[in-house]
Amino acid sequence: MKKYLKANWLETNREQLDPKLTQQIFTSDNVMVVYYIYEPGLEFQRHSHPQEQITIIQSGRLLLDIDGEKVELKKGDICSIAPNVVHSTVVIGDERVESISIFTPIADRVIIND
Repeated sequence: MKKYLKANWLETNREQLDPKLTQQIFTSDNVMVVYYIYEPGLEFQRHSHPQEQITIIQSGRLLLDIDGEKVELKKGDICSIAPNVVHSTVVIGDERVESISIFTPIADRVIIND
């Protein structure tokens, strides 16, 4: 096992999940880190996944519905969502949102359950 892994977001493959949502993924042996860019108008539908998720907002504002509770996140906010909890996301306003989400346990990608 390597003692460390190094990458650069500027050189990491960007995947278009939706016309208004892109992601870049970095994984280690135990953690998956995803850099998301949400464009204004994005509404990410209700879903859940078996991974715990920690999201850190770098810019912009999101409104999450976490199991029926509305949670607004802005630049600097950190929020964790327990595994298998149903949640959705909406961009607030006309500013692009950039966030970093940490998922554990790792997978090749976030496993979405509708």
